[in-house]
Amino acid sequence: MKIGFKRAQKITKIIILALVFMCMINMSNISANAAPQITMTVSACTISGGNVVVTAVGTAPVTQDGMFYLFDLKPYETGIGNRKDYCATALAAPAVSFSTPLNHNTVTSKLYSRFVVAVLQNGKYQAVSNDMYITNPEAVATKTTSYPVKSKKGLTADWRYSAELSDLGAGFASYELDVSRFFMGVGVNYVYNGKPYSFNAEVVREYDIVCQKLASQGCNVVMIIKNGYHKGTLDMIPAGGRAAGKQCYAFNVDEQIPTEKLEALMSFLANRYSGTGYGSIHTWIIGNEVNTSNPWHYMGNVSEDTLAAHYAKEFRVCYNAIKSQNSGARVFISIDQRWTHVDGTKGQFKAKNILDKFATYVNVSGNIDWGLSFHPYPVPIYNATFWSLPPAYARMNLIDHTDDTKMLSPLNCDVVTNHMLSPVLRAPGGAVRHMIISEMGFTSYNKSIPSDELRQAAALVYAYKLTSQNPFIEGVIIHRHVDHASEVASDGMAVGIRTESKIKYAYAVFKNMDKGNSQQYTDFALPLIGAASWAQLGLQ
Repeated sequence: MKIGFKRAQKITKIIILALVFMCMINMSNISANAAPQITMTVSACTISGGNVVVTAVGTAPVTQDGMFYLFDLKPYETGIGNRKDYCATALAAPAVSFSTPLNHNTVTSKLYSRFVVAVLQNGKYQAVSNDMYITNPEAVATKTTSYPVKSKKGLTADWRYSAELSDLGAGFASYELDVSRFFMGVGVNYVYNGKPYSFNAEVVREYDIVCQKLASQGCNVVMIIKNGYHKGTLDMIPAGGRAAGKQCYAFNVDEQIPTEKLEALMSFLANRYSGTGYGSIHTWIIGNEVNTSNPWHYMGNVSEDTLAAHYAKEFRVCYNAIKSQNSGARVFISIDQRWTHVDGTKGQFKAKNILDKFATYVNVSGNIDWGLSFHPYPVPIYNATFWSLPPAYARMNLIDHTDDTKMLSPLNCDVVTNHMLSPVLRAPGGAVRHMIISEMGFTSYNKSIPSDELRQAAALVYAYKLTSQNPFIEGVIIHRHVDHASEVASDGMAVGIRTESKIKYAYAVFKNMDKGNSQQYTDFALPLIGAASWAQLGLQ
């Protein structure tokens, strides 16, 4: 019995060891077959000479062949998929560096690519890092325009009256550009990344005139890049957003051909309007009030996260195109005054949320020097006497100086600039980002809330003092130079400082409100505001 017992123990041990060994083999097989984890972080992605240099750090995963592979993904690609055409390799290690040719301005250009580290897993390449775009596209720019700063004040310009801008002392002149119009005809040829394009000659000539006229007045020219709805250019709009009737549309960077068309057009525009005889565009704003996707940056019924991520990709394409041509240009995002306010309308989101999520997506995929433009209109928008809210609005507690304020107005722009001091929202190197008010207007006429030219002018000077004395706000663009018939008819917004036939009281106020002897042009506003002096309001 003893001998049998010992033999049984021995047999049991052998069986247990065999089972353990088999488990180890099975675990090894599971590990080999399992999808690799994201363990590496791409920490830098920059142009150096004619190459793109990518560095990554982290915990190197166990690989089948001991190698890392670098892939470049185009904006419209969602992942590596079944691709095998990696662009560089390195031995797998906790810190690695790759170098791959940029191939600038060729059919294999990587200027718009994002780069990801991968390993070979059962015959397929799988990502083990985040993706990162090139963060210094300006390294290949051949032009560098200056950034004129004559005055913080500016106007939404009307090129027909551009000769007045210099006399008015306007430091900024903003204008709009619809990218779809450039594809509604041919005549101006351009080869980009080895491919031929032809843009509408009539539209190009139009912007040649506009940019020359505005720049000749010594203004910092601000161009707001929008996308319109035209049956012949629907490919420029994301597939889910091709519904007529919206104000503006998102840019289609989900498919190869429209993405490349956008790259080519933005490159063409940035090259042409960089002091080459056609005037200069110094400031570019990509999209308009993008948090209000419906109707100002429409891409269909999407979520807040989807909008922010998509806009970050649109912005990156435009940014790389512009900065790779003109290193001195500045590129801005655009939000409206709905800081945390939503009314339940589909496609309208909190500006603060879209701003923060956009910044997060940009940081993860390579921080760049984007700026912020915003629109602190009165509440409601046609209330010229913005310092006094109508009772129904006052009861809603829409405006305060906290980071959770519902609305932005000329009274609380410090909310935005304070928010932008957050470390996660700062520019590369830690600087506070460039910020401008790209629209802020006051009507001289409205049926709902009475106004007149004197109230409009008082609002203009009070708002300008409030906003221009904020050290982080670099420009304050008053909307607009000339009344626009459609705004007057639809919204009761006669916001121009003149009409087509006459100047308003606000014209002389705008001209003189930032001069040393401005009291005679500004103090008229004090009784209307209800103050004895500007000092009482904490203003100069």
